[in-house]
Amino acid sequence: MWSRLDWKRGRFNVNAETTLIHRALRGYQRQVGDSMTYWRFAYNESEMDDVYDEAAGTGRAYYGPWQIPVIHVNHGEAGDTNPRDSGLYVRDTLFIIAEFNQISRAGLTDADIKHATYQRDRVAYNNSLFAVTHMDIQGQIRRRDIIVSLTCEQLRDDELVDDPQFEAYVTTDYTRLQQGFSPRRDGE
Repeated sequence: MWSRLDWKRGRFNVNAETTLIHRALRGYQRQVGDSMTYWRFAYNESEMDDVYDEAAGTGRAYYGPWQIPVIHVNHGEAGDTNPRDSGLYVRDTLFIIAEFNQISRAGLTDADIKHATYQRDRVAYNNSLFAVTHMDIQGQIRRRDIIVSLTCEQLRDDELVDDPQFEAYVTTDYTRLQQGFSPRRDGE
């Protein structure tokens, strides 16, 4: 009797393959990987202005932090982050490659990635705070996510004024600015 190709089962099935891949990725991460701190935006506990998308009332609330091991981090540092005369400024960028199982520890699911509910989440790396701007699934085996990439942009100090949980990442002393001190004059 002839057997059909789709009925054959060998030693390696999808579960075995993904388990071996995750085990190898965790081993690689332990040897040469890095880590990041991740916060999930709490939509139900946050109060936002309807028009300006800024914190109002109790402000923005976040779940976390979670310390998440990652495979690779590329931190693109901007040379001069001071605002230009035209009002534009350059920010650092962050590109992270992580294992999907590690990212899911922070509560992210496949549906969150597809529907972009990560866009208000925060990532801390190298004493800087970043906003997650884009997330992609980079590798799958039979619709099982393996590798995820995150693209992030650094948040400026003026964007963190309404977020008291991120005070440790603010580099400008705003109480001194309110008293008339300039960061440039004080540093000279």
